[in-house]
Amino acid sequence: MPVRPSHALAALFICCTAQAQGPDTLIFGTTHERASSAYGYAAEYLQNLCVEIHQRCQLQSLPGRRGAAMLADGSIVGELGRVKEYKELHPEYQRVEEPFIILRTYMFTRANRPEINSWEEVESKLLTVSYQRGVYYYQKRLEALKPAVKPHDVQTVAACLQMVLNGRDQACVFDDGALGPEARALLPQGRLGKPLNELSLHIYLGKDYAVMAPAISEAVRRLNAQGLRARLHKKYFISP
Repeated sequence: MPVRPSHALAALFICCTAQAQGPDTLIFGTTHERASSAYGYAAEYLQNLCVEIHQRCQLQSLPGRRGAAMLADGSIVGELGRVKEYKELHPEYQRVEEPFIILRTYMFTRANRPEINSWEEVESKLLTVSYQRGVYYYQKRLEALKPAVKPHDVQTVAACLQMVLNGRDQACVFDDGALGPEARALLPQGRLGKPLNELSLHIYLGKDYAVMAPAISEAVRRLNAQGLRARLHKKYFISP
């Protein structure tokens, strides 16, 4: 568990000289599972980022609610992969404004049902939709459609897809970064529409680590300008 930064460590971090190496490993969380495309992307992005700021870092895959609780109590430094709107729920956290990854949202239906190609079609054609627990963006979008659409949260994307294949829900909403081998193997059994939208995901820092935001923000801008985001997307993502 990382120790909350002292004034001396904060000063070292802001300076970011080649010799400024913090004594502790900075632990970040992500809601994406270890086998998913987004986890591999995020882990490599984080390592590049931490080389830039001369820190040792580690990424942990955490369920959404556990990650939120750990960020709240300072057990982790920050989270990789929360949407911009997450700031509305947690104004006390520091958001790095430039996204580090951009994902696409899809709706999965059974093979004998029509494709869903927009959020407008979700409201007009569906009664029940599953989504991965802890994904705030999908929770918010689906809850806004009540009572016309009834959302169900499940533990994993594979479980979400299985809810549809078993006939318990009419559709499953997910992003392409959440796909791992188990979920990807289920996709040919149903249908996918066109992407509903793109999701820009950000790095958030806990309130005790806000002092790190300027150095991290500058490093993210530098890495994206150098093409890191494009290179990692090509490496880790295949179309569903």
